[in-house]
Amino acid sequence: MGLRAPNQTGVAWVLTLVCVLGFLGCAEEERKGSAPDVLLVTLDTLRSDWVQAYGFAHANTPSMDGLASRGVLFENAIAAASLTAPSHASVMTGRYVREHSVGTLNGESRLEGLGTLAERFEASGYETAAFISNVVLRRRTGLDRGFDVYDDNLGESEANRPAYFERRAQETVEQALAWLAEQDVERPVFVWLHLQDPHGPYEPPEGFEGRIGSVPLRMRGDLPVLSRNQGQAGIPAYQEITDVRDPAIYAGRYAEEIMYSDFWLGRFIDAFESHSAARDSVILLTADHGESLGEHGFFFQHGQSVLPELVRVPLIVVAPGISPGRVPDLVSHVDVAPTLLDLAGLPGLSDPSGLSLSPLLVGESLSEVREVFSDTEGESALYGPDRMTRVLGPGLATRGAASAGPLRSESLTRREDGAWRPVPTDAEALERISAYLGEAVPPAMVGAMAPEHIEQLRALGYLDPEVETDPEPDGP
Repeated sequence: MGLRAPNQTGVAWVLTLVCVLGFLGCAEEERKGSAPDVLLVTLDTLRSDWVQAYGFAHANTPSMDGLASRGVLFENAIAAASLTAPSHASVMTGRYVREHSVGTLNGESRLEGLGTLAERFEASGYETAAFISNVVLRRRTGLDRGFDVYDDNLGESEANRPAYFERRAQETVEQALAWLAEQDVERPVFVWLHLQDPHGPYEPPEGFEGRIGSVPLRMRGDLPVLSRNQGQAGIPAYQEITDVRDPAIYAGRYAEEIMYSDFWLGRFIDAFESHSAARDSVILLTADHGESLGEHGFFFQHGQSVLPELVRVPLIVVAPGISPGRVPDLVSHVDVAPTLLDLAGLPGLSDPSGLSLSPLLVGESLSEVREVFSDTEGESALYGPDRMTRVLGPGLATRGAASAGPLRSESLTRREDGAWRPVPTDAEALERISAYLGEAVPPAMVGAMAPEHIEQLRALGYLDPEVETDPEPDGP
């Protein structure tokens, strides 16, 4: 049978279909090239070496590992502080801790006078929302600026500190999912999701408790419970589990809390990327600080120093056009805001101390060797690629008037096996720390509590009926 001549009507229909598909393809490309949806995830009290993608022996972080498998993992990320509020203020402003008004106070000071990441997204037409889980991040700290929605409804109390409010990952993520479901896909979103659960006391919920079991630490004997929330050679009072003194059990429960957070994180990432199917999306995950697990005699606590176990944190970026990989370069919390704004194609914040990590995301190198600062109450450090120098003493305190007292200093270097050992003090690093401290911004004290937070404390009996304001509890 010979070939038939093509039907003219059929040809016209095919050509029309090709044109329509081409138009739709171009429209899709145009939408994909428009402003991306952006998700910032911060996990509380998560040291990087307890994430499997960073080398942890147990499979407790499949969601985070999934991000790492399709994004860029930074192997040497340093937190701006070993306390929650200062670190998050640095994430949001691109400034080091002593360069913003939160300073080294945790929940006692507020952010003022600097533009924030959320304000930049809001001004650029984004729907912005934050869902936080820690009392020291409530809106009175000023971190709510730029967010259309700032959900700080914390309905639970810690087991050993009833006035210290928090929220489990499931409740936080469910609130975030409900908000996301109401958003118009035509308008880009910027979401900050903060999950608290790795922070003590370690109370993995049913279904997660016992999934990992004991994780042996170097300390093998039982530990006493301390009378305070910080101190050496014991379990901090706020961490106490009734009748449990074995540090391996505490470490295992810490890993299970991470597993629980990771599960709910995965639920939100799936929904976020489904919502963003018609446009590009950017995800950046990090932690505010780490946790001591026996190093230098400190167990299950943070904030007491800026040594590596407390400030080495995960940092993973997933974004369009980048190939999976691992980057050894030194990076910092102050790089988060410049990086996210750069990836979104938006103007940067004014005079940040951080820099965009975009070049590192595509395999380029930094033009010079980098150093970054890290702080806590009474201590400041300068980290280089394989060395850190810290200055510590009561003269660096900002909780009220700085008390006079001698300052001490030390330098450490990282060996090939990852361990840190003392070396002669780096005089040039001390000069740079001194110059940094000399320009420190005074902390701005927090304002009045929100009415609903006052009522929450009053209902628990922590405020007299006539009291209108009272500071919320400070702590690690």
